[in-house]
Amino acid sequence: MEEELFLISDVARRLDVPPHRITYLFLTRKLPEPKLRLGNRRMFTNDEARMVAEALGRTWSDAPAKKEAHG
Repeated sequence: MEEELFLISDVARRLDVPPHRITYLFLTRKLPEPKLRLGNRRMFTNDEARMVAEALGRTWSDAPAKKEAHG
């Protein structure tokens, strides 16, 4: 089974926080950098996203995020 990966914008959207709050956690070394980068972009596993959520006082669910309706 393939593991789902998330960009910082995906994590921010699911946690309902601005992306710069997540970036700040890495700049201040409150959290370790994610292990995977793709094209100089941070890629988060479910476990890494959960650590971000906990650091921000939020909850992370392994369930896929609901798709927003465009229209």
